Amino acid sequence: SGVWILGLAKTVPDTIQIFGTDISSDNFPESLPANVHMSIASSTSLPQEWSNKFDFVHQRFLLTALRREQWTEALSEIFRVLKPGGAVQVVESSPPILKGPAMEEAHRLLREFFDRVGLFVDVAENLDKLLADVGFVDVKVETGRLPVGTKWGLSGEQGTRALKPGFQKIASPMLAMGLIKSESEYLKMLDVMEAEWDEHGVQFLPRLVTARKPAESCGKD
Repeated sequence: SGVWILGLAKTVPDTIQIFGTDISSDNFPESLPANVHMSIASSTSLPQEWSNKFDFVHQRFLLTALRREQWTEALSEIFRVLKPGGAVQVVESSPPILKGPAMEEAHRLLREFFDRVGLFVDVAENLDKLLADVGFVDVKVETGRLPVGTKWGLSGEQGTRALKPGFQKIASPMLAMGLIKSESEYLKMLDVMEAEWDEHGVQFLPRLVTARKPAESCGKD
């Protein structure tokens, strides 16, 4: 949606050029500052002319977009487009401590679905190793808190609005795989899960991993 890139644009001088990518233009913002540029491109195949172009690359929440084997491709592309000495920041979320039967079942189904379609369900816990494996150095990991449920007030309500649609969107493919018997029953279970979020005030655990491309790059371009 460009929300991160537009937020960044407000905090840096307009002389700094900012580039965003997605595989489709459907969610591109209608209006952009003059120094923000949006391009259609895959994270696993960024434009060739971008080699050694950027000082900083940010990637977040591609857990449901990249298959397990594509993570190395995507991080290698980030390595390629960074200037020597440039920095990367990758954010993915780990699940919360589960505090209710609907939560437990929803996450069991989610993990089974991810495994069947080849997604890297535990990528958040492996980002530091993945970055190091493609050549990054100075890898650092921070674990944050993403509050979910009305017990946390407005921030918890925003967390629910951000996360629940992801569970809802996979109802049809899970039904096609035979993981659930009824789409309507699954959606009702998600409503119960939301009630558990509200009651317990859960916290998802996003991991923010930073790293740097060596100042003297050795053939990784």
